[in-house]
Amino acid sequence: MVKWKGTGDGPLAIATDWVCLHLARLAGIPVPTPHLIRITPDLATDRQDPEINELIVKSLGINLAVEFLEGVVPYKPDQLGLVDPDLQRRIYCFDVLFLNIDRTDFNPNIVFVEDRFVCLDFASALGIKMLMNGERYTERTLMPLIRRHPFYGTKESSAIPEFPVGKADLEEIIRTTPDEWLPDADSIKQKLLSGVTAIFADARTILEQRLTLLDETPLETLEARSARMLANRKAFAAKWPL
Repeated sequence: MVKWKGTGDGPLAIATDWVCLHLARLAGIPVPTPHLIRITPDLATDRQDPEINELIVKSLGINLAVEFLEGVVPYKPDQLGLVDPDLQRRIYCFDVLFLNIDRTDFNPNIVFVEDRFVCLDFASALGIKMLMNGERYTERTLMPLIRRHPFYGTKESSAIPEFPVGKADLEEIIRTTPDEWLPDADSIKQKLLSGVTAIFADARTILEQRLTLLDETPLETLEARSARMLANRKAFAAKWPL
């Protein structure tokens, strides 16, 4: 499956996904294998839908592709017992650590493939994205979104796992992130390496603080979620008009 850089948030989103998919794999989380794929102009033909051709043209160059998973079954809340509790905590803490706001009870981005359990899509991991674009969000702004994580658990019931990710692994992940996805590749890669190294070095303290904050965060109501999603759609439509 190809994740086109000409859609959504563009190259920044797939750069975030590329980095996080590799980090998650090293952290012991099952994810589809990421690959790089080059899109060339000859893929656009007169026999295709014009919108597809437009997407191809916007996505020329290197894009992100992930392993095709055949026969996937979406995860549902009543299947919680099928997921090992230690793995639940590992996924939950990883998402909290990197502020992944897009794994919720409403949109879990989790599937079963036969007897395999796989996590998808880390493009909204704001802990990585903020290192690359320089934007800042307060933790209190993001906690209501993360509070809807399908594996949410109180601090007392969520033992903090270790994430044995070494510096050499981080350097390789960032080195292989395509320069064309980043507006100032050398500078951003230095910030990314420094920032991710610091996050892993201080992971336990960061998680203790955020897990406490999550316990103090009320669950977002359905009405509030609907209003937020409507506002997000309007903002997206304004940024990417049809």
